[in-house]
Amino acid sequence: MFEYINRKRDPVAIIFYFGLIPFGLFWVFHRSPIAGFSLQTYLVTAIVFVFYPFEMQVQSVKQWSFWKWMLRIGAVAHPLFSAGLWYVDVTYPVFVTGTGTVFFTAFVIGVIEAVVVGEMVDHFKSNERDAPTTSSAKS
Repeated sequence: MFEYINRKRDPVAIIFYFGLIPFGLFWVFHRSPIAGFSLQTYLVTAIVFVFYPFEMQVQSVKQWSFWKWMLRIGAVAHPLFSAGLWYVDVTYPVFVTGTGTVFFTAFVIGVIEAVVVGEMVDHFKSNERDAPTTSSAKS
């Protein structure tokens, strides 16, 4: 009867839903461009910095170089994608008024950003791995 209590919960889902509740409630009660943008930005951030690393790059999550490049590239790319998202929301307010459009727009932008950031991280990590170290060059 209580065997479901002993199941281990997925931490990625817990993190996602824990953050989704306040942003979702803010959007449900206000339905403004700022509320829609904040919900979309949370969803994009969760896709890029939580879902992508912990679901798609499981083998790399424990490596310091992965997080170093992920945060460096994310610090540049994420504000640019967020600015583009804000421009789309302000230009087309219908994207922040409908439930489907808020989630669909965030999903599309999040997947595009995750692919861009992921490819850049892979590129820079491989360049870092291939570069000769100074200690081996001296010997």
